[in-house]
Amino acid sequence: MIRRICSLVVLFALGGCASQTQGDVLEKVVFLGRHGIRSPTVSPQEMQRRTGHAWPVWSVAPGEMTDHGAEALGAMVQAVRENYSQTALFQSSQSCQTVKQETVVWADTADHRTRQTGEVWAKEIAPGCSLQAGWASTAIDLVFNALGSQAGSVDSAALEREFETAKTTLPEPDSDAALKALQGLLAPKGCIEKPVSSQCLTTSTTLEWKKGMPRLKGGFVTGGMAAESLLLTYAEGMSLTDFGIAEKDVPHVLETVMPAHEAENHLLRRLPEYARARNGIMAESIRAFLSDKLVYAIPGILPSTKVLVLAGHDTNLAAMMALFGVGWSFADQPDSTAPNTVLAFERWRHSDGTREVRLKVFHQSLEELRKARAPDIGKSVITLSPAQTFLAP
Repeated sequence: MIRRICSLVVLFALGGCASQTQGDVLEKVVFLGRHGIRSPTVSPQEMQRRTGHAWPVWSVAPGEMTDHGAEALGAMVQAVRENYSQTALFQSSQSCQTVKQETVVWADTADHRTRQTGEVWAKEIAPGCSLQAGWASTAIDLVFNALGSQAGSVDSAALEREFETAKTTLPEPDSDAALKALQGLLAPKGCIEKPVSSQCLTTSTTLEWKKGMPRLKGGFVTGGMAAESLLLTYAEGMSLTDFGIAEKDVPHVLETVMPAHEAENHLLRRLPEYARARNGIMAESIRAFLSDKLVYAIPGILPSTKVLVLAGHDTNLAAMMALFGVGWSFADQPDSTAPNTVLAFERWRHSDGTREVRLKVFHQSLEELRKARAPDIGKSVITLSPAQTFLAP
């Protein structure tokens, strides 16, 4: 079931909740989007070694966005732009010069798929304007991943405590059923061997440290990766019959196994301490932009900038869930941070001069991704209620 969080919002000046009126004006917006459909990040041979099952060969190298993925992403961005077409920020009468003065597209430099995603956003958010996406010249952009740098140090004790708490709040029995279903699909005998095979997905998941960096080890790591890879394979338009899944059963099977991926996120990526260390700079950059403050971490943002696009990863979306106290799920898409999912931060000004920030989530259903089709945003949009104050005084 879709969990629609109430549309209560955080006001800039006075507390309370104000409804949109004819005089409301959208002043600024930030779009944080995940890249399009990609291949698994490791080779088919490595996937087989880890899971015990043969995996299909993709048309692109591991971790790359496909042509189909770019097409589906383009349809998504077009739908997002159409959703805002009646606002002053996206009026068709705007000149390209104005659009370029008001829009910044910033992509994670770490991967080709995110840089390519930024280029798709730049093309489709401002059609015909030759808008250019930008990214850092360094190997790592602290906006998208500050972990491991001085700016993103982890408090290990705090993270250990949050991990222990997360284990007690892990959604059951769905997550356990997901691992059992994956075990049956991929390596039915993986837990029988002595010593237990690395392909046994029902082993407990633990938090470990490697070179001072936290990471998960255990069933939900391999299981989460495998579940997401099955979803990506189907979304790409490929068959899952080699896994013993009939075409008509795919949506149900994916809904059954994807809680393993959600559990993997729950146990680390959505922990507040991990999210702060990894994506605190992103969160503060979004706050600063919406509060008309200087944004030091993202080049090119000027006082005239009104639209900011951040082309990133599912890890960035998961971090924003933790840092802003929001969450969501979809009835037609078992992955809460699926390819092309967009989290929008809107700043509105009311006729009395007060301002509010509204958070919305846009997504494509499983079938819309598979067919590279735009979503009906009017029906699928989810409005969120951030748990924390947004705008700086």
